[in-house]
Amino acid sequence: MSKMCRAVVVMLLMAGPVAAAQEKPAKPVETPPPSGPAKTPGPTREVGPPPGALIPPPKPIEAGQPVNIRIELTITDQRGDTTPITKTVSMIASDRSSSRIRTQGDVRTPLGFRPVILNVDARPILIRDNRARVELTVEYRPVAAEADTEKSTTPNINESLSVILEDGKPMLISQSADPVTDRKVKVEATMTILR
Repeated sequence: MSKMCRAVVVMLLMAGPVAAAQEKPAKPVETPPPSGPAKTPGPTREVGPPPGALIPPPKPIEAGQPVNIRIELTITDQRGDTTPITKTVSMIASDRSSSRIRTQGDVRTPLGFRPVILNVDARPILIRDNRARVELTVEYRPVAAEADTEKSTTPNINESLSVILEDGKPMLISQSADPVTDRKVKVEATMTILR
């Protein structure tokens, strides 16, 4: 056998173990824990469910109790020593449902037509002990009074409240004052659970 053939055979014999050694995974090198202060980990990235995994359905909206609730609002509009103007709004809504009333029109005044508005939104949520959390929005714009300070303006009240009301007990839920005149507007609410 020639020197050349021997060299090729030796190279082939040596190449087999080297290739096998390269395919074996390298053992991880253990490093000692750091001796300094602990480092806080960086922000982690949220990983979604793996492909094909079942995703749980969203939680259903909690249904309310099968009960109707009457909500009555009494708005008292007082200007100075004059007789107060009283408006009453009554609505019925089921537990955890919204109710709304829209009332508006135009009234002729010495200065022309003025819009009048009385809008109420309510959403009662029964909690316990004959009580309910009631979310209310009230928009009230009556006819402007004939006082000099109100001749060119239309007073407007817009309130959003969340209150706890007890069955059958009226509660004064707001009292607002006009920023220009001595006018005061009170809103009283009564919640009645209809069995």
